[in-house]
Amino acid sequence: MSNSGYNYFFVIVGKSDNPLFELEHSTKSGNQLMDNKYLSQFIAHASLDLVDEHLSTSNLMYLKNVDKFNDNFVQAFVGASTLVRFLLLHDVNKIDENAVKQFFFDIYELYCKFELNPLYEHHTPIKSAVFEKKALALLKKHLP
Repeated sequence: MSNSGYNYFFVIVGKSDNPLFELEHSTKSGNQLMDNKYLSQFIAHASLDLVDEHLSTSNLMYLKNVDKFNDNFVQAFVGASTLVRFLLLHDVNKIDENAVKQFFFDIYELYCKFELNPLYEHHTPIKSAVFEKKALALLKKHLP
């Protein structure tokens, strides 16, 4: 890797496989995000079938690494109701599984608190600057 640093694409996917929230972050110099946002979305969406496949064989919420595309890895976490899935696409070769797991649990807690808001219509896109700011802070806190 010529540039030191990593790229992250995080998405919360709703019950109809619709994206509820997306977040991109790069630690590379010059803040270079992944080459193509649409490719990141495609990889994440394509991995949903693999998430469902893992769910049929596991009762865990954190499913670890469910997919790989070129140098990108997809980690997955499923909410307690299995209607909401959390996907993290990254290009970190050896990632700290405990840090990713803690990130997912913290972001899930943030999502649950947001979902309790009576003004939020469930399974619709999250358009909150406060939610985005907190999600980015969690990503920066837990991931390199």
